[in-house]
This record gives sequence, C-alpha cells and structure tokens, in this order.
Amino acid sequence: MRVALVLPPLTQLNTPFPATAYLARFLRDRGLPCTQWDLGQQLVLKLLSAEGLTQVFDQLQDRDELPEPAWQALAERERHLAAVGPVVRFLQGKDRSLARRLLDTPLLPRGPRMSAADPGLFGARSTDDAARHLATLYIEDLFDLVASTVEPGLQISRYQHHLAVGAESFAPLAQRLGQTSLVDGWLEALLDAQLDAAPDVDVLALSVPFPGTLYGALRLGRRARARGLAVIMGGGYVNTELREVQEPGLWDCVDALSYDDGEGPLLAFLEHHRGGPDLRHRTRTRDGLHQATAARPVTVPAAWYGDLDLGAYLDVVDSANPAHRLWGDGRWNKITLAHGCYWKRCAFCDIQLDYIGRYEPARIEGLVDAIEELVEQTGQSGFHLVDEAAPPRLLRDLALALLARKRVVSLWGNIRFERAFTPDLCRLLAQAGLVMVSGGLEVASDRLLTLMDKGITVEQAARSAWAFQQAGVRVHAYLMYGFPTQTAQETVDSLEIVRQMFAAGLLDSAFWHRFVLTRHSGVYADPDRYGVGLPATEGRFAGNDLPHVDPTGADADRFEGLLEPPLHAWMRGQELERPVRLPGLPRTSEAPDRIAKALVEEEERGERLVWLGGEVLEGQGELILSSNEGLVPLRGGPAEREWLAEVLDAARPGAEPLRWEEARASFPGGAGSLKRMMRVARQAGLVRV
Repeated sequence: MRVALVLPPLTQLNTPFPATAYLARFLRDRGLPCTQWDLGQQLVLKLLSAEGLTQVFDQLQDRDELPEPAWQALAERERHLAAVGPVVRFLQGKDRSLARRLLDTPLLPRGPRMSAADPGLFGARSTDDAARHLATLYIEDLFDLVASTVEPGLQISRYQHHLAVGAESFAPLAQRLGQTSLVDGWLEALLDAQLDAAPDVDVLALSVPFPGTLYGALRLGRRARARGLAVIMGGGYVNTELREVQEPGLWDCVDALSYDDGEGPLLAFLEHHRGGPDLRHRTRTRDGLHQATAARPVTVPAAWYGDLDLGAYLDVVDSANPAHRLWGDGRWNKITLAHGCYWKRCAFCDIQLDYIGRYEPARIEGLVDAIEELVEQTGQSGFHLVDEAAPPRLLRDLALALLARKRVVSLWGNIRFERAFTPDLCRLLAQAGLVMVSGGLEVASDRLLTLMDKGITVEQAARSAWAFQQAGVRVHAYLMYGFPTQTAQETVDSLEIVRQMFAAGLLDSAFWHRFVLTRHSGVYADPDRYGVGLPATEGRFAGNDLPHVDPTGADADRFEGLLEPPLHAWMRGQELERPVRLPGLPRTSEAPDRIAKALVEEEERGERLVWLGGEVLEGQGELILSSNEGLVPLRGGPAEREWLAEVLDAARPGAEPLRWEEARASFPGGAGSLKRMMRVARQAGLVRV
C-alpha cells in the first residue's frame, strides 16, 4: 500500500504549502511509503505553457463576444506563445539573464496589469526585482484572461474560492462539479498521469488549507474514487468549516475527513484501510463521527519535501510590501517551534480547536537537526516558522543552538508583541538569522485589547516592535477592525496609533482584516460578554464563519476602503506627519506623541549572558572587543579585564549557561566600574537573555 499526499489547486506559486510535507516526514519516520504531488503547481505550469495557452486561445477564437483585454491578447497570440516559456524559466531562476530584456525590450505583450505597472517601484538599480515584478504581472494578466473567458473562479492563488467561503449549501459546489471546463480537464488529466505512473498508490490524502482549494480537492477526490482509490481529506478548511458537516453529496468525493493533527487520523485511516481495527481517531465518514482514541497526538517539527520538484516553483514578486514579499519571494522551508499557541486566549481566534489549544513545544536539538537536513536536501537556508505565535523562550533556545553550530540561516515568522521581546533578545535573534516578524496589533486600543484578552497594551506592542527594529529585524503588523463593540471613534484612533508607529519607524508594513466571527472562537463561546447576537445558522454546509449582530459597535461596512489608502501611503513613507482625518468621521482623540512617549529605555532583565561578538584581544592596558560594528576598546584594571575576558569566553553560544547574577558576584571591582564595563561590552555584543 502506498499513499499519495496531494496539494490541490491553488495555494502559492513560490513554495509548496507545508501540510503534505509535514505528513511526509511523519510517514517516512515510520517507514511508511508515500509520495507527494503538488497538482496546484502542475496546473499552473500547464496554463503557463505554449500548449496550455494554445488551448485557451483556440477556445477564444470561436467566441463572438470577449472583453477588450481578451481581444488584445488574442491578437498577440503568437507573442504570448513565444514569451510564456522564457518567463516561466526566468521566474524559476533558470535564466536570470532575461531580466534586462524583460525590462528594456518589447518581449512581453502588455495586459492591463503590466500597463499599470510602476517602473520605479523598486528603484533604478533593482534590475532583478523589477524584472521579476514585471514577469509576475505578466502571468497575472494571463490568469485574468483565463478567468474572464474560459474559467471564472480561477485566480493566481485560489480556485473557485467563492463556492467555499461561508458556503451555506453544498448545492453550488455540486452544480459546478457537474460541469467540466478546460481547466477542470487539465486537472483531471494531471491526476490520471500521476496515478498511471504510480500504480501502487491506493490511498489519496488531500490537504485543503483554504476555501480556494476545496473545489479542486473534491474534483480530484471524486476522480480518484472512480479509479478505485480510498480518499481522505484534511487541512485547515476541513478542521474549521466541516466539523459538523452532514452533506450526503460530500461522500461521492471522499471516504473520510480528518480532524485536528493530520498525522494521527491519517495513520489510523491507513491501518483501517489495510484491515486493521475500527476507525476511531478524529475522523468523519459517511457513517458519522469517529471519536479520538486515547493515543497521544503527534507533533512533527519540520517539513520534508521528498520527491517534490522544488526547482519548478516560481519566484514571483507581486508586492513591494516587505511581509507580502516574503510570502511570495523565494522558497522557504517550513519548521514549527511548537504545536498550538502558548497564549491561546485571544477571543477572535479558534482557541477551542486542537491546533490552537494544545500547546506542545518541539525539542530544539531535534529541530536543528531537521534544519540541517533540510538545508542539505533543498539547498535553501531560509526557514518560515509556521507557529501560531513563536514562543520567546523557544526562539531564544533555537537561536542559541543555531549559533552554537555556526549554522547560517534566515528565519521569519509570527510573534506576539509582548514584554519578553527585549532589545537584547531581539539582538540575539537577529544574530541567529531572524529577518522579519509579523504580529497582531489588532485593534490598537487598550480597552478592546483587554476585552479580547490579547495580553498586550499599545505601549508594550510599540516597545516590542522598537526592540526588533533596533536589532535590524523588519516588523509587519496584523490589524483588525469591526471587533464587537468597537466604536467609530476607536477605529479612527486605532488608525492614528498605526500612523504614529510608522512615523516612529516601528513598522515596515501592515495589513487590515475585518473581524469574522468563527464557531470555535471565544466570542462565539460567550457572546453575551461581547454584546453580539447570533442568528440561527442550522443546515449550513460550511459552519465556521458565522453572521453576527453587533448592536453597540460601529457599522464596519462604513470603513470598507477607508483604512487601506492611508496605510499604503505610510508604507511608502508619505503623509506620516499628518494626524489621521477620515471623511465624515470624528477626529482622532489620541495624543499625537503617545507612541513617542512609550519608547522609554527599559532595564534589561534576561538571566543568561551571551556573547555575540568575535575575538577578545589584549592591548596595552585595554581589551579590544570585536563586534559587528568594528573594534571596541575597553579600559580597566588588570583584574577587571581578566574577569571580562573570562566572562565573554564563558558566555559564547554553545557553552554552559552563564547567569548574570553569578558573573556579577565574581566581579573584582566596584559597582561604578562594573556598570561602565558592562555598558561597553553590551555595545560590542554582550546580551542578557
């Protein structure tokens, strides 16, 4: 028996979505044969090929009515067929010499997105960025062409997304599954080709992380079942939206749904398929829900990419936003510091589900082993921490382990803007390779942050962001509006807080989200506390995103389209000195210097000393400390210099932990001399974490 772990269309162009890769590591470690297929990637490459575009243009040739951009594309058919292959190779990193031609010659037919491009977005010298951005806009124009003519619902990172978002009924999905478009035919042919080449595969495991992957998964599952395979489907969408599903038509496409951690349910399904015991491990079948056994849930710390063709992904540049650039620019290996969230109290989050509520940290040494294996396997040293929120202590331990092994990597991930992220800890993380963090500033209102149990204040978030920025780590903020009871005044004030944070250099980028009530959140569990009404929602197919009534809060619709323009201006460094003023809404009540006043220097409180600098040299009456900023001289008496040299040597990453109190107690001089020496040593790279 062999299982195929399948990513349906569509997730990301630049890197595999990690779900199947985590499952592959789990199965590999247990000696169970598996293979991975990213059919979303294969579908994209089919469309972005001369063969695929020929079939699209052949369909358009017989149409009497087409949108204007489609007529233009049809007229430039031969140029498209000549250009699409080189563009794909360029974005795969196989022909970077094409950059100048993309920018300076009329190689690419210009669709609407390319025509609206800002040629100076990346600066005059950023040839590669600018060329990749132009090539990305070119393929986005091709997707728009297909979506406006032969396949409505196809977007560059989602497929029939609208059929799955808040789906009250399965009927629209069933109706669409009853049709076969050109793109549907491609997808089914891709699956058939994979199955024909791997006749020993008899189980298909489909990952459905987002609404835009459900339709493709159902189509693939139905096709596989028709060929006699067993089909199990899991992932984020299944975990949140389909936990209570009762739709009979679903079982024409799948045999089982997997909940919570996918590893345990998948293993139970495979054992059951081989004639093992009854299926009782957090799965749903046509017969109903099968509850979990007493077996301990499994946590896998890192992905494993197996036989995926990593060189075939597209290194796109679809945004100048630093955080969005990391999502789409380059291929990132995926690792996890901890299963679940160490805070797990935010009222808007799905805190009642296992993937949030069960916190289980990884073993750091084993995780670093996996990091080294992935660098060797993939040739890539960039890692995305996919934690809900990376725990500060585990981040510290990971950084120390990486520095001890002298492993050069790049890291980024999500954090909470909490007090633990001191300037010294952030310096350590940056030295170990942390390049960017994203965190939830959310409503940027102390009243609402308290109400949602976020565990931070506006001032604390500002100080944490400043600590990262001082260390050279970029900061992205997730923002929210429309939280229950949030007034129009509070929404305006939150925008002003964000302006002040940009003006103070605390944020590089940010993004607004509208509050969505979910069935597994704290707000749903206690609606009276948040003043919301819950209309009846019986009989829904997808049951997580729910309507709600907020009688005391502002009309969130009023802010649609108002919050993004100033945010985009601030990210470009514009209008930063002008207090927020939105048409038809009250002026901000925030003091214009609130964030500036929050940035007070805090005393370092870490318990362990770590030396991030280089060699310590002995000069005439002084020590010479080597740091990232150059050589730093430090004078003092012979005993004091000897003490500091010993402390710095003992504080290197990889050594036994040296406590600050222990080092301070052995200092041979007075308090004033200790303070002076520590100030210079800290300047050169001594931190307390």
